[in-house]
Amino acid sequence: MNKSLFLLLFSLAWFPSEIFAQTHSFSSNPPTTVTKEVKNAAGLAYELIITLPPDYQAEKEYPVLYYLDAWWLSELVTGCYRLSSLSNKALANNMLDIILVGISSVGNEKDWNKQRNWDYTPTRYNQNIVFNNGAVPLDQTTTGGAEDFIRFLRTVVFPSVEAEYKTDPASRGILGHSLGGLFGAYVYLQHPDLFSNYILLAPSVWWNNSELLVDKESFISASPAKMYVGMGSDEIKMMKAPMPTFIEYLNQEGNSKLKMTYREYENENHQSVLPRGIYDALVFIYTQADTN
Repeated sequence: MNKSLFLLLFSLAWFPSEIFAQTHSFSSNPPTTVTKEVKNAAGLAYELIITLPPDYQAEKEYPVLYYLDAWWLSELVTGCYRLSSLSNKALANNMLDIILVGISSVGNEKDWNKQRNWDYTPTRYNQNIVFNNGAVPLDQTTTGGAEDFIRFLRTVVFPSVEAEYKTDPASRGILGHSLGGLFGAYVYLQHPDLFSNYILLAPSVWWNNSELLVDKESFISASPAKMYVGMGSDEIKMMKAPMPTFIEYLNQEGNSKLKMTYREYENENHQSVLPRGIYDALVFIYTQADTN
């Protein structure tokens, strides 16, 4: 665990809450979470898990972070946001208040794997390596629905959120892990108007022989964007192999409109990278520069 984060957690546990509240001027009100069911064009149901920031004000405009795999990541993402917000405000950093929107499948674990295999993959799976994600095989029939999912975001998810809450469409963010990270990378390359902030953790850029890496010039951002990429040092070789090229393309000369950072987490794997990566990414993306 990061030393500063450990010390913060220790201090939060050690000091009585009433003393801590008097010492620091940030809200201790818990965030409000509501859920809303929406359906895609095929009639498949999804649940939007909408978490408002503490002291939410209806007349105020907020950035929105849409996070994928909310079926199992919702508590982790909201917890990391709450902790990062409290800790950075305690340290007098300018951490922005944001609205979190988790996009969750409806059903059991197999339903979740089936949904993510289809929604987050940009092309039909064509490699010889056999995968069964939660008893759902990756093959020609279960993959390649990213464009359908993008239409669902544009026509259903974004309007549903923006009709009820005052948001800044120019400050939309996406958080994706594994295949969700692949989806985020694909959107950055093919639909850059969709998001301006990207959190990609252990992104599966190996997909179909790293087809996203074919065109280096496509990585140059046409408009300002921020991106945080994280991966564990104990990740499997297939996941890690294309990352140097992916990061090189993002950092290439001429891509000055993209503010990007990459971190490899020592002794972390595909799953354990999540809490540290989410926390650090939220701080990187949503800490506002002090203009005073």
